[in-house]
Amino acid sequence: MANGAATLPPSRRYRAGVSSTTVSPRFSAFTAALLSALVPGLGQAYQRRWRAALTLFAPPFLLLAAVGGLFTADGPAGLLGLLLSPIGLSAAGVLNLLAAAWRVAAAVDAWRSALTRGAGVRPLLLSSVGLATTLAVSLWIHLLAGGYVATASALVGGIFSGTGDDGATPGSSEPPSWNGTERLNVLLIGVDQRQGENSFNTDTLIVASVDPTKGSVSMFSIPRDTVDVPVPANARGLYGATYGNKINSYYSSAKGNPDTFPSGPGPALRELLGELYGIRIDYSVMVNFSGFREIVDTLGGVRITTRNPVVDETYPAGVGYLRRVRMPVGVRTMDGQEALIFARSRHGSSDFGRAERQQEVIAAVRAQTDVQAITANLPSLATTLEGAIKSDFPQSDLPRLLELLGRIENSSIKSIVFTPPTYQTVGSDARGYTLTPDVEKIRSAIAAAFAAEPTPDEVEGKAILREAARIWVLNGTGRPGEAATFAALLVRAGLEASAPLGIVPEEIGLLSTRLIVYNGAALRIPVTLALIERTMGIKAIQIDDPSVTVDIEVITGADLSSIGE
Repeated sequence: MANGAATLPPSRRYRAGVSSTTVSPRFSAFTAALLSALVPGLGQAYQRRWRAALTLFAPPFLLLAAVGGLFTADGPAGLLGLLLSPIGLSAAGVLNLLAAAWRVAAAVDAWRSALTRGAGVRPLLLSSVGLATTLAVSLWIHLLAGGYVATASALVGGIFSGTGDDGATPGSSEPPSWNGTERLNVLLIGVDQRQGENSFNTDTLIVASVDPTKGSVSMFSIPRDTVDVPVPANARGLYGATYGNKINSYYSSAKGNPDTFPSGPGPALRELLGELYGIRIDYSVMVNFSGFREIVDTLGGVRITTRNPVVDETYPAGVGYLRRVRMPVGVRTMDGQEALIFARSRHGSSDFGRAERQQEVIAAVRAQTDVQAITANLPSLATTLEGAIKSDFPQSDLPRLLELLGRIENSSIKSIVFTPPTYQTVGSDARGYTLTPDVEKIRSAIAAAFAAEPTPDEVEGKAILREAARIWVLNGTGRPGEAATFAALLVRAGLEASAPLGIVPEEIGLLSTRLIVYNGAALRIPVTLALIERTMGIKAIQIDDPSVTVDIEVITGADLSSIGE
């Protein structure tokens, strides 16, 4: 048999030798490219090129870790605000381009490394087509993301450009930058400009005052028929001590007198309301209700509860055209036109009811708008928002503003409409129906509203109730009654804590008390966690353990007597 093997032709002996010594793993070039296009470095790991895989995977992982850290520290509102700031939008655009280049480089590298030397033309062609398709899809995703970034940049820049619907600026002067800790007063201007009308009346004037420390909001509305409002010193040469016309015409009047109001009509209106209320108003937001109608339609309508029937026999539906409006009590989904009628109709009620309905519409849109609806309609929504909303709030301060808004509870929002007879006197003269304000009563009401706002402890208590965290205290020292005693201490601090019988920690005789947060609950119960860390004077550690059903565990240690001192 050995001699027989030795007489094999040289060509067969050669082929047998090659097959026994040079066999190596073969990888699909297309699969490698696809994997690295999905996650840079994954195709290299598929080929067992571990160093290249780590090099390509590390930068995206570090970037995601940084974003996760920002999300944990500032919450979703703070992260969104950072992304919408000028630096955030610029960084998002640059990072999107770098990510596209990184993805392409990783996919091409994986494809080239997996190619088999000497492969035929057809396999090479098929593999090249697969690579080209993979790269095309990847680049299309990044082009789509770049489009969203560009749209968001144009949207935010358009809203915060300060240019109003009439070409004027609601706040063209440079207001002082908000430091994030002082009370923030913002004037919300609702422009009810009907089709075919040349007037530019500001029929809705709401001052929203936000206390960042308390996380509370007080809203003050003044009816549009208010007259004889005290004017600031810089306007008395033009109007005298008070503005004799209705307050809803002040914006247009200030726009027509640029010598008296060089900063523009927006700051002029802020100063007028600030003089009436006895407070400084920092910024302006102007909303055109016609644009608001388009926003509602773009978002697919809004569900509103009508608490009082809306009846208007002479609703203006166009130039020289009136229509009858009937909206019964109940819950209904309104399109943009119906929501606008609900907000604008006033002939069947009063301006006070109208102001309340406008607030209801705005609150309903805010509550019912979700990320999916915004994302699905972003291009058309961006155009609509840019034309409907303008503000002089600094774009660079958006992170702090959105973080603040994310902390505000609906229950902490208080509203006052300065109506007669308490705050105004009803009259009728050549100006038509008029309301004359009692300035001292209005200012006193604002001061009382600020004083009555919930304290930081009350706001924190409501947040803790909403989070409803489950807290267990386990005895880690073996001293009798220790867990129950400390659980009672946490209850007195406002936390829902208990010491369950029959449950003991794995370790007994601990020297240091442990505070453990399980399964990512820190993101869901931030207020509770902050209070318990402050109460105990220690920082929590985070552990993932699906077998644990509570949010927080306190395991007592020998140092328990000094905890919280």
